[in-house]
Amino acid sequence: MDKVSLLGIPHDGNSSYLRGPAEAPPLIRRELASDAHSSWSETGFDVADRLVDHGDIDFTQAGDQWERIENEVGRALDAGHPLISLGGDHAIAWPVLRAVRRRHPSLTIVQIDAHPDMYDAYQGNPRSHTSSFARIMESGSPTG
Repeated sequence: MDKVSLLGIPHDGNSSYLRGPAEAPPLIRRELASDAHSSWSETGFDVADRLVDHGDIDFTQAGDQWERIENEVGRALDAGHPLISLGGDHAIAWPVLRAVRRRHPSLTIVQIDAHPDMYDAYQGNPRSHTSSFARIMESGSPTG
């Protein structure tokens, strides 16, 4: 098995209701390292040895947060491993997908969710967590 990249995206600034996904990256990492379970696979390797952690995106700097997400996801993808992002509300799907699409132009997306996140804008915010797939569809990103 190859390596798998992890990248924390501690962002929930576009959530219209409850906040919390921004707190998720360190909590997920804590559970990955917990001795309450084993990270060994049934085929005899330690999954934890396969993880390349790229840390968390720093949102304290000035600049567009969507560009920062896209650039940092791109940097993690440049390592050549599949990426698992930790944290973030639904809104981050759009900048994450932009970075993925630059490296993989032909994509098929399977979205499993209780609602499609297709609002044009919610409460005047086109970057709302309810709008991520509207932005994705507008871009033509899903090609299959």
